[in-house]
Amino acid sequence: MHLSDLHFGAHDPLVCAAVQRLAHRLRVDVVVVSGDLTQRATRQQFALAHDFVCGLGVDERVVLAGNHDLPLFAWWLRWGRAYQRFASQFGAQLEPQRQVGPFWIVGVNTTRPWRHERGTLSAAQVTRVAEDLRSAPVQAWRIVVSHHPLVARSAEDRSHRPHGADTAVQRWRDAGAHMLLSGHVHHPALLQPLPGLWSMQAGTAVSRRLRSGQPNSLVVLQTQSGPTGALGRQYPHRFAQRWDFDARSGDFVCVESMPVAG
Repeated sequence: MHLSDLHFGAHDPLVCAAVQRLAHRLRVDVVVVSGDLTQRATRQQFALAHDFVCGLGVDERVVLAGNHDLPLFAWWLRWGRAYQRFASQFGAQLEPQRQVGPFWIVGVNTTRPWRHERGTLSAAQVTRVAEDLRSAPVQAWRIVVSHHPLVARSAEDRSHRPHGADTAVQRWRDAGAHMLLSGHVHHPALLQPLPGLWSMQAGTAVSRRLRSGQPNSLVVLQTQSGPTGALGRQYPHRFAQRWDFDARSGDFVCVESMPVAG
């Protein structure tokens, strides 16, 4: 399950409860949160976000910071202690990597303490992620997670991409990436920037900060057993699903399920 832009401090408790019910119902193996857990990076908001994530009942987690998770009004913390409050609840590893079943997940931090909103990818980060992707098992679903989207849904979204995005997309596809997960723009979208590479942007999962008429939404990635090849290797079917919150029922419903071959 991929969640983004929780924005605790501007969250909807009813939607939070619906996400937790869905996670338990689907028996999620790993939850990925691609940043903006809080609205203003306060200690209380991080504590609320942590309680919510724990309430999903998923032991395996990959949690990244977003630009809203860096202090804005406590600006003095940005020099040397920008991620202190995030780390107190979610750990000091800002670029976690995890293998859970068929999923090989590589996190990359696109936020910078000196930037309020825009993101950046350094050359060292691009190289490190490419090396991590090449070290994955042959049949793994190789996924890279960032807060800022590396692929633009529209011309107006190009300004939300981090510096270095074009280079990263090409090199990571060449290194074997199958899927890019991101958030930030609060607008869900499934895109295919290059052959064999998909980009899935999540909307805002539980906040009231809805944009462009989009509801609260989240992403679910699923695998199913597929055909067996000539060498006895089984090739799984992979699906990317968009789940939207339905205010009438008070639950999330699957509104789109697409096969995403790697």
